[in-house]
Amino acid sequence: MVKITEIARTCFACPSQWEGKAESGYVYIRFRHGHLDVRFGSTVEDAVAGKTIFEWHDDDESNGLMEYDELRRITAGVLVLPDGEIDKAFES
Repeated sequence: MVKITEIARTCFACPSQWEGKAESGYVYIRFRHGHLDVRFGSTVEDAVAGKTIFEWHDDDESNGLMEYDELRRITAGVLVLPDGEIDKAFES
């Protein structure tokens, strides 16, 4: 499990996406066309192009809207996400 210490939403819909700071790097999370992708890297930029550590597919392939509570539920076996989001994106 990857513990995320802070997370910020960087796009709200189509795609829904987040950047997060972990104890040992950063995560980039994107939900677009019914596909949720969680990637990890040593910087935010590395995470965007980094190793995929989790994928999930929705039945609705046109879906690009996801709320934070749903993200927490879906990734619960892989990520430990904070209770809430912060208001700004991260700089590496």
